[in-house]
Amino acid sequence: MKSVNKLMSLTLAALAMGLTACTNTPATSSKAPESSEPEEDPNAVSVFVLSGQSNMEGNTSFKSGSTDLIAQAFEEMGLEDPEILTETGVESVQTSLYCAGYGQLDHTKLDTNTQVNSTNKTERFKGEFVPTKTGLGLNSSKMGPELGMAYALKDEATAEKPIYFIKMASGGSGFEQSGTDYNWPVKNANGEWPEINMYHTFCKPFIENNLALIKEAGWNPVIKGWLWHQGESDSATEKIAKYKQRLGDMVELFRNDFAEYAKDEDGENIAFVDGMIYQGSGTAWGAQTSKDMNAVKQEFADSADNNYIVDIYANEEPTAENELKPGNPGGDNMHYNVKSSLRLGMGYAKVILDNHLLD
Repeated sequence: MKSVNKLMSLTLAALAMGLTACTNTPATSSKAPESSEPEEDPNAVSVFVLSGQSNMEGNTSFKSGSTDLIAQAFEEMGLEDPEILTETGVESVQTSLYCAGYGQLDHTKLDTNTQVNSTNKTERFKGEFVPTKTGLGLNSSKMGPELGMAYALKDEATAEKPIYFIKMASGGSGFEQSGTDYNWPVKNANGEWPEINMYHTFCKPFIENNLALIKEAGWNPVIKGWLWHQGESDSATEKIAKYKQRLGDMVELFRNDFAEYAKDEDGENIAFVDGMIYQGSGTAWGAQTSKDMNAVKQEFADSADNNYIVDIYANEEPTAENELKPGNPGGDNMHYNVKSSLRLGMGYAKVILDNHLLD
């Protein structure tokens, strides 16, 4: 059944920001008698997978010389305790990272490729969970939306029973990049997946490695959502026409592959949370094609009850309190500035909280 979207305003009182998120309204159902409800698994923990290209990977600098841009952004946004992201890390939200910039991934050197930023410095592709803090981007001086997410979700778990982020993203990656095998998967004319691609070669096995780590820690991992930010590399007319089908094929693949880790072992219970790309002037990929891409992303979010989107353009007149844009401080003409990166992460968290994805 096609769901109905509603726009929800993210205010500073809610998540210290004015970003607007667009989510699907969950269907209403009658509650079963309490005696018939299944017992909650005390060892279950929530897991979210973060994937996409550079703005998900994290290409925002959190320092400029001696200036702490996180502290500066927190002051401007009316937030407290920036050191939780820059020093101690959010203990209740653990992140395992494996990512690389465009053209730097090599499937023959999963553990030895020095171009990769990974939380595990010795067995890079095995993964390792650490408190979520700065440095979990393209390199140790960069940040991504995981910071805003962790800050917004920090009180929803404890250090003893954390929420887990598994992040595998690569800058410049798309569904149809020329000259590289490292695209997100696109079926061939026979309906078959290529042998080497971002999902099968990097994302899926890295997720599996980290699920094993969570199990080793004594928990039962439950994947609650796949969080996606990608599209800049596919913002060309001929690619946009194929994007919805390609995205749908991959999301279906993900839900089938990880059904055993979904709630009730039903892959359809894994939410897909997309993020719109920047569609303002001065983009390297073009304002109009960005709008066209975002329209396709919205169509996909509308196509299923458990698809959602962080809609950064719901307000016709973005203000300093809700605008997401690339540029300084911290970003460039393709990558979000510090406040925007934080707000984007908070937008994903808003979808998670408002749609009870942690339940």
